[in-house]
Amino acid sequence: MKQSTIIGGLGSLVLVTGVLVMSPQSVGAFFSLPGLFVVFGGTLLATLFSRPAAEVRSLWQKLPQLFREQESTMDTDVAQLLWFAHKHRLNGPRTMEAALPQVSNPFLRDGLRQVIEGCSFDDLNKALQWRIAGVRSQESGQIQILYTMAAYAPAFGMLGTLFGLVHMLSGIGDAGLNEIGGSMAFAMITTVYGIIASNLLFKPLAIKMERRTSQRLMQLTALMEGILQIQERRHPTLIKEALESYRAHYQAPEPIGRPLTLVKA
Repeated sequence: MKQSTIIGGLGSLVLVTGVLVMSPQSVGAFFSLPGLFVVFGGTLLATLFSRPAAEVRSLWQKLPQLFREQESTMDTDVAQLLWFAHKHRLNGPRTMEAALPQVSNPFLRDGLRQVIEGCSFDDLNKALQWRIAGVRSQESGQIQILYTMAAYAPAFGMLGTLFGLVHMLSGIGDAGLNEIGGSMAFAMITTVYGIIASNLLFKPLAIKMERRTSQRLMQLTALMEGILQIQERRHPTLIKEALESYRAHYQAPEPIGRPLTLVKA
């Protein structure tokens, strides 16, 4: 797991636990299964009502990846791209065909295959841009789901609060203090659940996923530029310098210093 994820997760847990421990009342008063059902169940149902079920399912399958360190394959992709640039310039595209299955990145592999097949520059550029646009659309939709859930959670927390208040007021004439206190506690705890779910869970996950998507799109854009330059038969050194400039501007400061040899997947 990333250090920032560990610090943020443990910090949030310590914060909530500290508030519970310092409470003068029983810690059990802060746990309510009906309150959790109203907030999380209502948020999930509203999300499923507003978004396709396939998108929500895809998001839940991807969420565990946000808690792990993201391994960048950019160095390997660039080394493979430069090797193909060298072969394409010296021997033509057909010499690259046998080594194409060794390319690990699907985006890079499909782009190089189009170069080998003699795709025109405009068609290649359009196809790669459509691929990037597809990734952007898919992941932007998943990010929007998280932001939507962050907006729904406090609303359902307030809904639970209103339910508790209605229950308390409807029986205030006949109910005892224990029943009134229980209804009031339920009313307040659902608001707490909604705020915690929104600001310590859904919004941080959305921001983390948004950042990773931005990094991935920038990497795909760099690979697209490299593929287009291979198609134009530019010198590998010029392609390497262009990618180094891109990396210095958008990513890590270290240069791309690998030799022009194929890195196997």
